[in-house]
Amino acid sequence: MPTLWKRMCCAALLLALLAGLGACGTHEPPAPNENAIRQSLVGKTWTLHTIVSRDFDDDPPLTLKFNGDGTVEGFGGCNTFTGTYTLTDGYLEFGPLAATHKSCGPIKDEREFTYLTYLATVRRLDTQTGPDELVLLTENQSELKFTSGESGGLFW
Repeated sequence: MPTLWKRMCCAALLLALLAGLGACGTHEPPAPNENAIRQSLVGKTWTLHTIVSRDFDDDPPLTLKFNGDGTVEGFGGCNTFTGTYTLTDGYLEFGPLAATHKSCGPIKDEREFTYLTYLATVRRLDTQTGPDELVLLTENQSELKFTSGESGGLFW
């Protein structure tokens, strides 16, 4: 009987150990807090710096501003634009964007077209960046990188 008791105790201990080990690494990361993300986006003017690896530090800067009512507005380098956005479970999508129709020459027109085209394909945002950095990811994982300049840095 003592051998049976030892076997049962060992079996129970082994099952408990396996259950504990089986639970390791199976937890999904917590879903981003949508309200916190929205709060970090809204009210700041985000300045575009790069799309993929192409530099977009223009003068005047290309911008994006999220409003609390689900609308977005910005400047594409020549024209202003406005539209809507939805933010759900870390996924971000823009609705149709309407822009004014002024032409500023081939170079600025092409840069604006590129910016608005990439915005139309945004599907997610990187929540692991700093509070004054924003990385938007398109459906094919291309990155649009912005800063807000809201940190009260040395020069702003």
